Amino acid sequence: MGFPEYLAARESLALIGQPVITYILILSLFQAAFSVLYLLKKEKYYSYFIKCMYINAGLYVLGFIFLIRYHIQIYNTVLIEYPEFMRQMVPVDSSRFIIPLWIESEKLYFWAMAAFIFALAAQKRKEIASFTGIILSGFSIIVYFLSNPFKEPLPVVHSEITRWYSALGQGDATIFQLAGTLYGRITYYYNSTYMWVHPPMLFIAYASLIITFAACIYMLIEQDRAYDEIAYRFAKSGYILLTAGMLIGYPWAVEAWKDSAWWWDPKISGSIMMWVLYSAYLHAHIYVARGKMWNATACLGIICFVSLVFTYLLTYIVPGIHSVVQP
Repeated sequence: MGFPEYLAARESLALIGQPVITYILILSLFQAAFSVLYLLKKEKYYSYFIKCMYINAGLYVLGFIFLIRYHIQIYNTVLIEYPEFMRQMVPVDSSRFIIPLWIESEKLYFWAMAAFIFALAAQKRKEIASFTGIILSGFSIIVYFLSNPFKEPLPVVHSEITRWYSALGQGDATIFQLAGTLYGRITYYYNSTYMWVHPPMLFIAYASLIITFAACIYMLIEQDRAYDEIAYRFAKSGYILLTAGMLIGYPWAVEAWKDSAWWWDPKISGSIMMWVLYSAYLHAHIYVARGKMWNATACLGIICFVSLVFTYLLTYIVPGIHSVVQP
């Protein structure tokens, strides 16, 4: 097993995965259309909308299974053979990539899959489910065009593996530097236990909070407290996951970035601000029975979700430890 087998696995993922995400895109367009028709008081289209939601959720899960298979193939085919002087210092489990399923172009895919599952859990309130369906249709379009995990699977991981085998085959003098870099990436990032817990908890929290956002919008439109109760219920589950995920990230940061001023990272600052806003949203429900507080909490819930989206985008617009933008 080696580099040719890895390349074959990568090509296989693109071959079987691309049709899946293409079907998701097509169904998402129908899903959005049926959702709009239902919201325009055409009741019969709701059943078509729900069918699209279920099929799309199933396709997301199917694609996720393909990604799991690909990650297992990477583990089985790629072996980092460290130079002799490093072998006694390097743990055995740092020689293979145990890559989480929510990095690079797979992040938005995982978030969208979780959001579809949460949306199906809220289908008893047809208006919220339909409005959420429009949001998720847009989400699927963004995933297809901007974060397609099957078009070019794990480009950063691929470049690291390609450079390693290229240097190994040529006896390149940079092999020692590459070995040290890969050891750090594998130990403190790919194979880190925290990487397998911290990000997915946040993305699942984000998925739950999409429902809160949709319910807050409808609370302002319909002035029905039932929407506020749904928003609050999903906000509680999202908040618990958000809080736990952020706390778990702290010891990871201490371990991986001990020589860096990681606490000044823009993404971390944005996350704390988002957490404070959601804390305020939940706290505001103590006074929700007073007069027009329903409208106030709904507006606050919308502001919270805007801060969530902004916090996610910080990765792409501001330099920092979490960022893909170079300082």
